[in-house]
Amino acid sequence: MKIDLFSMTCFEQRTDSFGIYDDSVRPTEPAKVVAIEDGIAKVENTSKFWVFFIPLDKNIECLRDDGNQESLCDVLLICLRPESKYDFYFVELKEVRADWITDGTEQLKTTINTFKNSYNLSCLSKKMAFLTNRKHPYYHSTHKELMEKFRNETGFRLSICATIPVK
Repeated sequence: MKIDLFSMTCFEQRTDSFGIYDDSVRPTEPAKVVAIEDGIAKVENTSKFWVFFIPLDKNIECLRDDGNQESLCDVLLICLRPESKYDFYFVELKEVRADWITDGTEQLKTTINTFKNSYNLSCLSKKMAFLTNRKHPYYHSTHKELMEKFRNETGFRLSICATIPVK
């Protein structure tokens, strides 16, 4: 499976904060930028870096070997730092109570591995994966073992939280 990053719909955001929303009522529409209070996740861009918002799931075709659509994470945020370095933030949005951590981490892993097959990600300045859930905005339980395993398998740091800091 290969992903053509340049064929995706994206737009730039350069605001202090914005929300990201994935409409479960309209399951064929990709995630979008919304007002902070309407988002499942909140992006805080305190450094005012250029942030490229790219919806992945329901926006690009990524077929498995069996011909079925791969389940990708919802969003890729690409942050351009002043020194011309890039950060990749993969984001999975959830609004469910059961099995959301297991399902979400698997979607993030699949997406990251698919991107690794398409691009050389070793030159990235920061590699992050965010799993957010509006039903659990203040998730306090630690999953140190899961996060360590995720990093070993993908090379990306996993954060389970409602706010995505761009800094």
